[in-house]
Amino acid sequence: MRCLLVFWLLAAGLPLAAQDAQPTRLTPATATPQNRIAAADWATATAIASIEPVEHHLLRRPIALEDDNVHWVDRTYPYGSTQWGARAVHLGVEFVNPRYTPVYAAAPGRVIFAGDDADFLLGPQKNYYGRVVILAHDLRSLEDLPVFTLYAHLERIDVATGQAVAAGEALGQVGSSGVALGAHLHFEVRVGVPFDYRMTRNPALWLQQYAEHGMIAGFVHYGDGVPIDEKRIAVRADGFQREVFTYHGERVNSDPVWGENFTVSDLPAGSYEVLVLDDGGRIAYRSTVDVRAYQIAFLDIAIDN
Repeated sequence: MRCLLVFWLLAAGLPLAAQDAQPTRLTPATATPQNRIAAADWATATAIASIEPVEHHLLRRPIALEDDNVHWVDRTYPYGSTQWGARAVHLGVEFVNPRYTPVYAAAPGRVIFAGDDADFLLGPQKNYYGRVVILAHDLRSLEDLPVFTLYAHLERIDVATGQAVAAGEALGQVGSSGVALGAHLHFEVRVGVPFDYRMTRNPALWLQQYAEHGMIAGFVHYGDGVPIDEKRIAVRADGFQREVFTYHGERVNSDPVWGENFTVSDLPAGSYEVLVLDDGGRIAYRSTVDVRAYQIAFLDIAIDN
């Protein structure tokens, strides 16, 4: 499959303003993850397994890259997590910003929904996302399915259904409509079917990387290949540590080509120690991985039962 990876050239470190876009051809990943495909049709499973996993960071941040904005994914409630068991499993990511912060289209597309979901089921229940916009994009997933983005809990909507929008065009403003604790943007990537909340993918695999940043993704499983839910993972370097948990529950989808069940994004290029911790906080797995700019370092991690 031939695709283009587009990232914005940014100032060194975390960016304060976007520069001109420069296209770079997708390159194969250095590691091939174990695919976990729940497909009844063996021909379909074989076709997906034959696709080479490549980076596809094609989407702009939906919040402007300015110093007063939070344009990085909230790290306390990432995709697939339950915020340490306190909340429902998360099927998107959050950008926590003040009310009225502008929200922008992550890629060129067409508005296929713009309004309130009080009478239209877009999530686990009606009036879940509140004021919401869904865009259809001229993008395809690695397995060649259409890609959609969803922008939820908006304070105000500035576009209409059927409208064509450019990348970076204003869609509305951050709010707290629907089921939301405080003002923030809830952002989803859906593949194949735009109106089904069970068709999400991890936006971290799609969002453009910061300058000289990359990410770690991986599959944590028992020796027999069964994935492990909510396993604690620590990623650390000198003076730096970030923790995540593996995906929880059947509503969360791995990318069928990458086969991941955790990601750690927005990492400055460099060397990191990766630890998998047991329920008592003891180290069950330890390795070192080099993160390269604009690439995914993939780990296949087997843990004893």
